[in-house]
Amino acid sequence: MPEQRTAKSPVWLKRLGGRIRQARRIRGFTQTDIARPNLTKSFISLLESGRTYPSVSTLVTLASRLQSSLALLLLETPQLPRETALNLLELARASAPANAAKTDRLLATVEALSEDANDLRAELLLTRGDIAVVQGRPRDAERAFSDALAWSRKNELRPFEPRALSRMAHLAFARHEEDAGRERLENALAQFRSTRTLRSAEGCKALLTYGELMSRQSRTARAQRILLEVAQAAQRQDLTLILGRAQLGLARIHLAAGRGPAAVTALRTAKDAFAETDDSLDLATGLRTLGRLLHEAGELADAHEVLQRALQVQDRVGDIRSKAATLDELARVLVRMGKLAEAQREAKTALALAEEHRDLVQKARCLVTLADVAKAQRRWKQAVDQLEEAVELFKRTRQTAEVGAAARELGMLLKERGDHAAAADYLAMAIATEPETHKATG
Repeated sequence: MPEQRTAKSPVWLKRLGGRIRQARRIRGFTQTDIARPNLTKSFISLLESGRTYPSVSTLVTLASRLQSSLALLLLETPQLPRETALNLLELARASAPANAAKTDRLLATVEALSEDANDLRAELLLTRGDIAVVQGRPRDAERAFSDALAWSRKNELRPFEPRALSRMAHLAFARHEEDAGRERLENALAQFRSTRTLRSAEGCKALLTYGELMSRQSRTARAQRILLEVAQAAQRQDLTLILGRAQLGLARIHLAAGRGPAAVTALRTAKDAFAETDDSLDLATGLRTLGRLLHEAGELADAHEVLQRALQVQDRVGDIRSKAATLDELARVLVRMGKLAEAQREAKTALALAEEHRDLVQKARCLVTLADVAKAQRRWKQAVDQLEEAVELFKRTRQTAEVGAAARELGMLLKERGDHAAAADYLAMAIATEPETHKATG
């Protein structure tokens, strides 16, 4: 019989085996030492000689037992700076909400590692901007995204250009600059298409934002088509966060059209998608929006459950800045459920957080919620005082729609209590805001 020849091991597998053997010897371990408790000495021997393929979980386990890292076992030395820089950027994003000093140190290290890599430099600039957004520094974010765009154009890094533009569009929308935001977003979408990255996570996110913009501008049919397209793409690619957000947009459209059952179906799809999504600031925001829309749809038990999960996610990722809004929404749900003591407790906690972070708009919203609790408890004077303060805060922060809503609520309460003169003033204020409100939302 002819001699049976074994297949030749690939070079990378032999190198991996050599690195495992070297790491084991540096640590003074035997093959038996690192095999225990769930591997065998013969398997380690085959692995070190490049004659067997380990699973990912086995490599992770071995890296831990060898007191090494997965990158050191798998990569060549020239590849380590890139791998290290990308890992540090991910760590910086994770630490940004709760530990600014640590985040700055991580970014400084990436700065050094990315000196000779143009694409890493672009990624660093985008990450700096994202972190500035999370930390409530929109001007710094705008500067970082502008720098990323300029760097990408200078170095012909075309896939980075739409990523920077879409972020700049988000900042414009946050400043209520709809025209500037739309122009940037449409440019970003055109570049996502030209670079064939529209179906990437960031491309889908930009298209989702465009669908939401169309919905705000009452271009409902187009918005619905775009959101359905995003939902289908996200489902195919298992982008659960984007799928959930697209379903939230569809639910808003259904609610506005009075299609309650269709809205609830979309909201339940969003809930299922978010259940499979890893913790992040974006997930916490999505859950809060889902809770609010479930509340609006009358699904109070689901709204309560979702908002509780949103709070848990915020605690795990260190998102203190947005927690007041979630607690306030939870308090509103509890009011409708008739759980007034719990509602008052959550609303007071939300108010304290809003005051701590000097968020006047959220403080005003919390005061409106506390006024709802006070009305339900027949504490009329307290409700009037809280609504009066809320109206003044909304006026100071130029929240036209919320001035109108709070003034209308206060006017009706004063009218019911017999104070017709004061009621007339506030109802007139509410009516006066209507043209501006329609202009802002039209």
